[in-house]
Amino acid sequence: MLSALVVASLVVSQTPQKLRWDPRIDLPVTGALVAGWILSETALKKTLAPSACRWCETNTFDTAVRSTFYPNLLPSAEGQHDFHVASNVLGFVALPLTLIGLDALYSAREGHFLETFPVDVLLIVEATFSALTLNQITKFSIGRARPYTIGASPELLADSSDPADANLSFFSGHSCFVFAAVASAGTIARMRGYRLWWLSWLVGIPAATTTAIFRIAADKHWTTDILIGSSIGLAFGILMPTFLHGRVGPLEARIVPSGNGFALSGTF
Repeated sequence: MLSALVVASLVVSQTPQKLRWDPRIDLPVTGALVAGWILSETALKKTLAPSACRWCETNTFDTAVRSTFYPNLLPSAEGQHDFHVASNVLGFVALPLTLIGLDALYSAREGHFLETFPVDVLLIVEATFSALTLNQITKFSIGRARPYTIGASPELLADSSDPADANLSFFSGHSCFVFAAVASAGTIARMRGYRLWWLSWLVGIPAATTTAIFRIAADKHWTTDILIGSSIGLAFGILMPTFLHGRVGPLEARIVPSGNGFALSGTF
């Protein structure tokens, strides 16, 4: 007599899950977020940035971490150039291109590239620049002095190529950006049901962490700036796609024959 063993297994659908989004809302909102960030970093930066620090004091924790990179705690005109450039290249170029490339790979493997890839990129950018918008508002409002300015004379800071940047330490925009990008890319890939979605996290988290450390090494940020920026980036990257762009349609499941038993197949 054949046994009636029921085996429950999740079978991944070959068709990526559809996500909720509305081009009439998401396209203009994302465009406005990106344009606002660019303007605040270029044409409006000198106007919006505080001319003097509003949060000038530091604390023993931040000072102790800074001293591991710079034991003498000497001020400078604008921090350490090499680490600053490295954080820009890794955080604003290499990592985003890698995440977008991975999403293109996921979409192509599932055979729905034109249907899913452009939407994925739009939603990643939307979540990331939403986090950056909060970052810009906070930086211009708080006015925390960057580490390299501590003990610096006005004459030394006047040699900086970007004097308006001296009091925009809290919280770290680089850390916010990279962790929001990684979290939104990984969350969206998982929601789509891409089989290799975990690669976004596996590749992204080490690169994002390295970018954040480079910001400390560049003497551009205190450790608390990095921790808060990373946390906010992760929160935006996970929560915005999850609650604003969840999967379309109800849960579907069915029982199908499998060997001498049955399997639970469907879309989850």
